Parts: sequence; structure tokens; C-alpha cells
Amino acid sequence: MIVTADGPDSPRSVEEFRLLAGAAQGIRALNQLGLPVVLVSNQPGVAKGKFPANNLDAITERMREELRAQLATLDAIYYCLHHPQAVVPEYQAICDCRKPKSGLLTQAAREMNLELTGSYMVGDQPRDMVAGKTVGCTTLLVGSDPEPASVGDADHLCSDLGAAARLIAELKTVGAARHIEGR
Repeated sequence: MIVTADGPDSPRSVEEFRLLAGAAQGIRALNQLGLPVVLVSNQPGVAKGKFPANNLDAITERMREELRAQLATLDAIYYCLHHPQAVVPEYQAICDCRKPKSGLLTQAAREMNLELTGSYMVGDQPRDMVAGKTVGCTTLLVGSDPEPASVGDADHLCSDLGAAARLIAELKTVGAARHIEGR
């Protein structure tokens, strides 16, 4: 994430891209649990004219390469490129895929045959929590200093993706134990 005069923004080039500390380890831990790991992200930079679409493709490829180098895998990536104030006409839209709406989550579920109820939505923004809650996910807000209002929207608060992965492993263990006890 880049902080600009307009607030936090995504990287605009491969040179600006950096994996967050612990991200690969957290994703690898989720992979080891046998969970599909799907990235859903608002990426309005193209719509806002901040960078061309091929930059997002290059950034995505770099991200996948860096994750692979650390034995972590994303099973799928879904981006919303729309924005209501887009300067690129083809991306100017009020859509159902831009979080806090849940369109990307339902698209992923449909295309990947996933059950969203019982799944986990991990994010660093209140809109991620809203999107996850809308479709029945357990929500985990990641961040060292979240806004107090956003914490109330999340089921759990975690310092980083590694902590979120550890919590998901615990929740899965507790859920499995409950299922066995309640046969």
C-alpha cells in the first residue's frame, strides 16, 4: 500500500510493490490447512487514470512470483477495477463487485464452487468486513492500529496475516471438535 495525498493507494508499478511482512507465511499456512486462498481487491487505479491496466497485470505477476518463491499460493485473484468517479469511461460504474458490496466474493464462490458460510474474510479495511459479513463469512480485521469503529464490524482482530492464519487454524480445530462432539 502506498500513502498519497488522497490517502492509501495501491502500488502503481512493479517497483512500488512489496509483499507485506508475514503475508507469504500466512498464505502458506492457509495453503497447508487445505483452504482455498482467494484474493479479492478493489483496484481502482486504472479507472482513476493513475496507471495503465498492464501495470496491474505486471504487479499481479510479481506478487505471484514472490509468493511462489516462499512456497505460498493464491488459488484465484478477483479485482474490481470500477470506480464511480473514474476518468476512464469504461470503468466508471457503480457495481456490485466493489467492496463493501459482495460481488467479488459471490463470483469467486460460484466459479470455484466455494461455500461462503463457514469461510473466512481477512481484510484490512472496514469495507472488507462488511463484504464478508454480507455473505456469512467469519471476518478477521488485520492491522496493528485499526480504527475503533471498524473493529466493531469484525469478528476477530489480528495484528497481521500470519496471526490471522494462526487464528483460522484454531477456529477450524474448535469447529471440528464441536462437529465431532455434536454428531
